[in-house]
Amino acid sequence: MKRYPTTILATLLLAAAATLSAQAQTKLPPRRPVQPRAKAAAPVGLTMKDGFLMKGGKVMMTRDAHTEALTSETALVNGTKVRADGTVTLADGTTAMLKEGDYMSLTGRMTTKAMRAEQDSLLQLAKNGGKVKMKKKVK
Repeated sequence: MKRYPTTILATLLLAAAATLSAQAQTKLPPRRPVQPRAKAAAPVGLTMKDGFLMKGGKVMMTRDAHTEALTSETALVNGTKVRADGTVTLADGTTAMLKEGDYMSLTGRMTTKAMRAEQDSLLQLAKNGGKVKMKKKVK
């Protein structure tokens, strides 16, 4: 095996490095400013998740973003039946009555107005970092 002098080896390495660094890079054209896409936002208070909501003494049913008053009994996937007067018959035969502000999903999960208020207050507490804001009483 032949041994090459270190000067020849160093020269070859420098030549190889020079050819790699000498390659030209093309500059990309500047980006055109683009208007951001508008987010689809529903009007506040007019829509809700798919399900049933007792509102104004009527059961409102929302499916695929269409809300209308419930006119006949509707059966859900888990066997729960919801009537237009707000009576709910669960799959095991027990009955319950929807009160103002109560919500039932299309899968049969019921959420009362008090439960939603509690969830909202816990969410606010989490946003404030666990600190409770107290209002001062004016004398």
